[in-house]
Amino acid sequence: MNLTFRVPGPPDREGILRAFGDEPTEEQLAAAAGDRAKAQRYRSVVARVLVTQAALARTVVAADEAGAVVGFAQWGSEAGERITVPLAWGVLRTFGPLGVRGFLRRDRLRAKVAIPAPANTFHIAEIHVAADARGQGIGAALLEQVEREARAQGARALSLTTATNNPARRLYERAGFRVTETRTDPEFEAATGVAGRVLMVKVL
Repeated sequence: MNLTFRVPGPPDREGILRAFGDEPTEEQLAAAAGDRAKAQRYRSVVARVLVTQAALARTVVAADEAGAVVGFAQWGSEAGERITVPLAWGVLRTFGPLGVRGFLRRDRLRAKVAIPAPANTFHIAEIHVAADARGQGIGAALLEQVEREARAQGARALSLTTATNNPARRLYERAGFRVTETRTDPEFEAATGVAGRVLMVKVL
């Protein structure tokens, strides 16, 4: 596939959301106490954070020959990391007043395995490829594009965090990332089926 890369504009929002997808992660399912419908609604709430004007300014999209978005990468803070009024309102609408307490309790479990981005690294917050475009090297191409952006900004290292069981770790390792920290927690694993998270770094 011949790819082009660009900084997205408002017309690319739908393509970014399509690449992000609506399939909830194990963590999002845990946040919704196993309720898949609520987990999908929660994922859509998080997705809105990815397409704000500020977020688009630190995003690169991969587009196919027709110009359609087939993947994207975003750097800086991770979606949902900062509690904003729209995010809080979305959580309230998804889980309801009674469900918010349970959501917050489960979110505190996630905090036990969260690993902050190291200072002075160019942190990859999100990288996603549309489900129907996977297996064509788009993820690797996006990583290369992000690396070019990082070098242009004078960064000396790239970083990202991901779940311990994420198959994409192999992609990151092939691109030169190495695990520098692992955080696990038995309560988190009991709730999600995932041991925890890893921090991966690539020195430039």
